[in-house]
Amino acid sequence: MAEIDLDGNVTGRSIAARPGDVLILRLEETPTSGYRWELDDHDPGVLAPAGDEFSPDSGDTMGGGGIRRFRFTVVGPGISPLKLVRRRPWAADSVVEAFEATVDATG
Repeated sequence: MAEIDLDGNVTGRSIAARPGDVLILRLEETPTSGYRWELDDHDPGVLAPAGDEFSPDSGDTMGGGGIRRFRFTVVGPGISPLKLVRRRPWAADSVVEAFEATVDATG
């Protein structure tokens, strides 16, 4: 089992993994803007969401930005999309940014 650290720079790429690995995806976010990252697409036979947490930037600025960390466990072999969108949860058509990658757990 390995932890695989990812950030927004891997969007559009393929990520090699194995069952049992944990993916940790870090994306910049300012939750007080109303726009938050949400999981939009994945194959549950390959990836299982394992939680997320927000860490504010240093400086304790009220309403400031930070990093949202998503954890995913690779639960089986296969190929899965991994798509997250940043939008206002109450407005489905409010997407302002997307993260898309492919997790390849076949080898």
